[in-house]
Amino acid sequence: MKLKAWIPCNPPRSTAQAAKKLAMIGGKPRMYQSKEGKAIEADFLGLFMPHRPDVPLAGPLRLRIHYCLPLLKTEKKAIRERTWTAHDRKPDADNLVKMMQDALGRLNFWQDDSRVVHLQFKKYRSAQPGIAIEITEISEDEIGHPNNLFT
Repeated sequence: MKLKAWIPCNPPRSTAQAAKKLAMIGGKPRMYQSKEGKAIEADFLGLFMPHRPDVPLAGPLRLRIHYCLPLLKTEKKAIRERTWTAHDRKPDADNLVKMMQDALGRLNFWQDDSRVVHLQFKKYRSAQPGIAIEITEISEDEIGHPNNLFT
């Protein structure tokens, strides 16, 4: 089974890392999610809700994400004409992925995010901002033998 979605939006820029706060309660450190973190999580849930499957995907999964932030007003003419460029600044890709995987899991896109065995994430600035996701159930053969990495 394969699920694909293009979600035109101005993607959230804050990450799971920024959403976590530490407080001392009863002399012990406790982690909690800030109001900003809860708002960002709600944004992701709202974006993905219309695309959730009827039944959670099972087995090993491939998750591909293209995260397209809007072009900056100060972009060079060549980039504006091409309509996209790689986004090599904050937010960090790994933190964005974590927050998105948590949201997809809460919406039952899969049984558990440990099912994701192949992850591809690309971060751009684009004239068409949005988030593209593709989740595919894959076989052991599609995963490939770990010794084949460099062959």
